[in-house]
Order: sequence, then C-alpha cells, then structure tokens
Amino acid sequence: MQKVAARTDPGKKRQHNEDAMAAMPEQGIYVVADGVGGRAAGEVAAAICVDAFRAAAAGIAERVSTFNAQPTMETRNGVLLAMDETCQTASRRIYETAESEGKAGMTTTLVVAVFGSGMAFLCHVGDSRAYLVRNQRLHQLTEDHSMVNELVRSGKMTLAEARASRHRHVITRAVGLYPNVQPSLAAVDLVAGDRFVLCSDGLSDVVPEDVIALEGSAESLDAGAEALLRAALDNGGPDNITVILIDPSGAEPVDEAAARAKLLETLFLFKDMPYSQRLQVSRIMQEHHFAPGDDLFAAGSEDRRMYIMLEGEVRVERDNLELATLTAGEHFGELSLIDRDPRSATIRAATYGSAVSVGAEDLETFVKEEPALGAELLWKLLTVMGQRLRRTNERLAVVQGGPR
Repeated sequence: MQKVAARTDPGKKRQHNEDAMAAMPEQGIYVVADGVGGRAAGEVAAAICVDAFRAAAAGIAERVSTFNAQPTMETRNGVLLAMDETCQTASRRIYETAESEGKAGMTTTLVVAVFGSGMAFLCHVGDSRAYLVRNQRLHQLTEDHSMVNELVRSGKMTLAEARASRHRHVITRAVGLYPNVQPSLAAVDLVAGDRFVLCSDGLSDVVPEDVIALEGSAESLDAGAEALLRAALDNGGPDNITVILIDPSGAEPVDEAAARAKLLETLFLFKDMPYSQRLQVSRIMQEHHFAPGDDLFAAGSEDRRMYIMLEGEVRVERDNLELATLTAGEHFGELSLIDRDPRSATIRAATYGSAVSVGAEDLETFVKEEPALGAELLWKLLTVMGQRLRRTNERLAVVQGGPR
C-alpha cells in the first residue's frame, strides 16, 4: 500500500476552499479537483468530480488488477480508459447540475494518479498538476490546458510572459464545461524512491519548482506536505491550495526502469519533447521482446506498425537474402502508418532484444484526441521519411552515375 500525506487550505485571501480531494490508498487512487465558477458553484463542481472517482474506485482498481496480472498495452490502456470514462461521468453530472440549478459556468480542473504494479497512471484536465520527484529532481508530468500554455507552445509567448500574464488562469479544458471532456492521459514506469506530488494551481502558481523539489522530497511525507502548504501561504496564498504527496509501492528495480526511461528519451520521436509530452506519446507505444529467430513480422503480412529498436539486433530479409541489420535506435516500417500495402520484407531477430511500436489506428486516434501534440508527432515522422527518401535518392544517383 502507498504512503500518503495531504493538505488543503483556502489561502490567505479566501474564506472558502473550492478544492476537493480524495486519497484512497487501498485502491491506489488519488484525486485533486479545483472548482471554478463562483464560491458555491466551484465547490459543488469539485465535489461532484471527486465523488465520481470515489464511486468508480472499485472498477478502476479491478482494471489495475488485470494489468498487474498481465501487463500489456491493452491492459495498461484499460486502466486509462476507466479513468477517461469516469471523467466523462463527472463532466456530464456537473453539466447537468449546472443546467438544473442555474449555475452556468460551474466547472472544475482535475488531476488523478492511479498506481499499479510498477506503473503510475495519470489523468488530468485544466491546470492542476502532477509532479514526479526522482533523485531530488522535479519532473512536471502534466501539461496545463491553459490559454497561455498554448501561446508558449506556439512560440507567441515566453515562459516569463506567461507567468506574468493576467490571463494565466484562463483554462482551455474543464470538467463540466460540456457533457463530455477530453482529459490528457499518460502512464509512467516507477523507479524505487519515486515520489509524486498532486496539487492545485494555488500551489504551483506561487511556489518555485526548486522549492517543490526540495520540500516534496522531504523524508517525512507529512512534513513535506506541510512545508509546501506553508510555502504557498508565505508567497501570498491568493488561491485555494491543495497538495497530496504519495510514495508508491511496487516500483521496479532502479537500474532496469531508469535504463529503459533513459533509452526512450533518445528516440527520434521524443527529441526536444518535454517529459509530460513524452509520457502522453508513450501510451500508444507497445513494447515487444524477442529471441533469436523470432519474426517481428513476415513478408506479405498486413502489420500496420512502425517499430523502433531499443536493444538487440534484427535482420531485414527478403527471398532468403539479408538486406540490412538494425540495432538500438534504428526504426523501420514507418510507411505502414500511411499505406495498407503488405510488408515487403521479413524482420527476424538475430539476438535477444526489445523494440517499441506505434500502430496506425492508435496514432490516428491520438492525433484526434491531442491535435497539437499529434501535429508535432506527425511532423517528426514526416521529417524522418523525408530524410530516408533523400538518402535513397542519393544512392540511386550514385548507381546511375552521379547527380544530373
């Protein structure tokens, strides 16, 4: 069972706390919701959202148990789907309550963390945040759904300008604004010693990241949570403040999980991506392990996946001829993401190793759900295909007697 400490306060300038939270260590589920839309309405929206997750806790925990027994891409995404479904339930209930009680604009932000065997599952809407403290270094796991963050991503505003903007609290997604909502979902491998921080923007807006890292890694969870709450109050405390610190259980050995995380960072898909975005993309990636002689796919098959080598060695074969050898960091099959032609060659393992893959249908769904990040991902794929086409043209030019 996880260890947890939680604190909440309305802040210096408020009489009433519109935040709501839930800590359910037995199921490994933790929720922070920050209500929007006036004092009473915000409180109601946040409470409805948290209650929806309390009611769904057993079902989410069952999906986690399935993942624990058989950790695959399908069972992993089954947990995320259960969190998504609960978000939809909460959004619909808040929207209907606002309609029936004349409280238009009653919404809430949300951040949820669910822990399974060696993995944390994340779901968030708005600008409440999840952080990971690993080796006393802070990683922001969620990316704010806010107007200024969109401007920063598009290059129209700097981070300094965003922090000073009077529009920094304008969020672009909220639970209850419509009957349905699009949460951002992600999953992250756990490493022994990891600590998670869930908080409302009442803390993240006013407490510097180095302080969150320092106090968030305190030996005592209670002391760390209290210190973070005090830091927010000391820095003005203009908004509701809620923080949950969690020490998860069931983490993988440090060397194994950390090495895999480091390797994934080097993949071309993740180049220049913030940690939070890499986590979102990782949820559509499937991991494959192979032994010598195994076929990742055979010539003539209709396998619509792009593969990226993590470790080991595979050979590209056609008509019993070896065409190429691929090792860690190399990729193949990207054209299958955009056409339906059968595979023209067989990919056969020469050693023990592993690879990750992205399927065409999963990529298409991801682009629809996260259009901004999806566009970045498609651009990376297009760039890689362009580079490969250029190299092919250069080889052809050499074979034909040089450029003309």
